[in-house]
Amino acid sequence: MTLDNSLKTQLMNALKAGETSLLVRLLAELSPAHVAEFILELETQNKVRVFKSLENDAQLQVLRILDEDIEYEILSTQPVSYIYALVEKMPHDKRVDLLKSFPENKRKEIMKELAQTEREDILKLSSYSEGTTGAIMTTDYAVITAEITAEQALEQLRLEAPEKETIYYAYVIDAQRRLIGTVSLRQLITADKQLKISELMSADFVSVFADEPAEKTARMLKEADLLAIPVLDRKSRITGIVTFDDAMQVIEEETSETMFQKAGIAGRSDRDKEREKDLVNSSKLLKGSIWYPIRLRMMFLFVTLAGGFLVGGVIDYFEDVLEAVLVAAVFIPVLMDMGGNVGTQSSTIFARGLALGHIDTSRIFGHIGREVSIGAIMGLALGLIGGIVAWYWQGMPNGIPEIGLAVGIGLAVVVPVATLLGFLLPYILLKLGFDHAPGADPFITTIKDFTGLGLYFYLVATLIGV
Repeated sequence: MTLDNSLKTQLMNALKAGETSLLVRLLAELSPAHVAEFILELETQNKVRVFKSLENDAQLQVLRILDEDIEYEILSTQPVSYIYALVEKMPHDKRVDLLKSFPENKRKEIMKELAQTEREDILKLSSYSEGTTGAIMTTDYAVITAEITAEQALEQLRLEAPEKETIYYAYVIDAQRRLIGTVSLRQLITADKQLKISELMSADFVSVFADEPAEKTARMLKEADLLAIPVLDRKSRITGIVTFDDAMQVIEEETSETMFQKAGIAGRSDRDKEREKDLVNSSKLLKGSIWYPIRLRMMFLFVTLAGGFLVGGVIDYFEDVLEAVLVAAVFIPVLMDMGGNVGTQSSTIFARGLALGHIDTSRIFGHIGREVSIGAIMGLALGLIGGIVAWYWQGMPNGIPEIGLAVGIGLAVVVPVATLLGFLLPYILLKLGFDHAPGADPFITTIKDFTGLGLYFYLVATLIGV
């Protein structure tokens, strides 16, 4: 659920009027997600004011949601002592990402304030290459040994919980820290108190290595339906965990990155900026001034309007055909709707395939060829069926059997043309830097209606001899 528009107005008014106490009170009523959403829409100075108006716990929760570049924008002007106080309480993986965004001299100043064990942990996590599992894992996890009881394990988790990112799973290790089993919090709560962990744990667990690709780990965690997955070194020693939230963020970022990269329209920093801009634009579509969504949507609706006049011109051009063979008008909706549905199917398949990495734009014409082949087969089948129905329904009673042939050929051509446009036009729009989601359909509709109806009327005129 997005932030209520009236509440956002109150927040903006409090900011402009400098009413700090009112701002603090209003922010206290918001969830961290709503605060983060509000912060994204502000200028840097107001981002800082809003963030510093939050309570300490709320600040930490908001930092978990914001991207590192926004965190840096807020914290870069703050004294080291202020940043240190936040970094010390942040999840281990999140603080590493934040510290990487600071210049080296300021990063060293912050590191000096941390305890030796904290510095070592940060250096360890920082050592993993970007894109590896180690780079997204956290060392905030709970370990237990096999010889203790369920009751002892629960007590240990209760004491450690405030410092751990998750305690849904406890990881059972041996004397060399090798992972030998896992046990869930649910199992510990429901088990007999005196049952040994060695009897309760599962030795059949899913794990990954720290040097494996992060995207592979994220998809593995999602497919296994786990809340977290243990990360091992090559000696089977547990070194961290990847949580579900971090995995989903990787999948989201990789999907967006692949979409832009394969289309060849942005560099990495540009894609990050585009992602932030998309969050703001999506918010502006649903709330705020009504003129933004009107302006954005009208731009493409004008294409549809112009296309409608163009298609109307085709119908007007063949007016004599309609006057002579009035029954030809009956099948206009069939051709237009069939082409529209097929075009929508193809553009949806293109968007999904591109986002999931199944479409390689360096081989775009191979993908288009396959889709057009599918369209040609479907067109022939639909043309045959449609032609027979048209011939039997309107051709025989009206003594115009040629109408069935015109409808059949029209469908046989419109369907593959729609599949071609459904792949080609979104690709062209992406290459030009436009969002194909709202932009492709108006062009597809106009072109397939123009070509489909033009061909249909031409066939009717030629076959019937009008």
